[in-house]
Amino acid sequence: MTSAQEVRVTTQVTEEEKSKVDQAVKKTQASISNDINNGKGNRELALVTGVIKNQQKRGIMLIKSHDWKGQFIAKLADNNKTIFGHANGGFVHQGAPTHGNIPIVVGSKGAMMYGHYDGTTLKLGWLLAWYKPDNSNEPSKVYAEAGNLVKLMKMEWTEIEQKLDASRSVSRYSDGETGASAAAEIKDYGDKLALIRASFDHSVA
Repeated sequence: MTSAQEVRVTTQVTEEEKSKVDQAVKKTQASISNDINNGKGNRELALVTGVIKNQQKRGIMLIKSHDWKGQFIAKLADNNKTIFGHANGGFVHQGAPTHGNIPIVVGSKGAMMYGHYDGTTLKLGWLLAWYKPDNSNEPSKVYAEAGNLVKLMKMEWTEIEQKLDASRSVSRYSDGETGASAAAEIKDYGDKLALIRASFDHSVA
């Protein structure tokens, strides 16, 4: 039985959650187009842009990030690493023409972890991981998780990758112990471009 502390429901991101980030999506798409036109991107490689909505009043900070395949082009959070309360942040991540020393084109596969940075006793964390394959015949995947920041920080990247590989295009997670929740959806636009909409929240009983 799944514990009350880790309740994950794979269902569609709600229309309310989608509408809250639509404006930020448009701004991010415009930023991507500018980056590509200015030579910062490559139209031949898989490209993922993500928009994260922080739906709580407390700000969150980027704690760490990881590249399994590809690399970040930009992290669009306010002040580079911080997403303030009820504000949007985001990122752009691109595939690569090589994987290590092997000359093989790979897709975009990475993760980001955000957490509270203020002085309160309980610090919560939110995890977002994704995979946009270079091969359009493979499905794009996303995984979201939320809860105690200390517990999330103890997770190895290999464990997170396993959870991502087992996920689908939509992921929702609600932590019964802390009230933290996360929702994410990845949607393909053509063979090479994917868009992630994510929301991080905390409900107080």
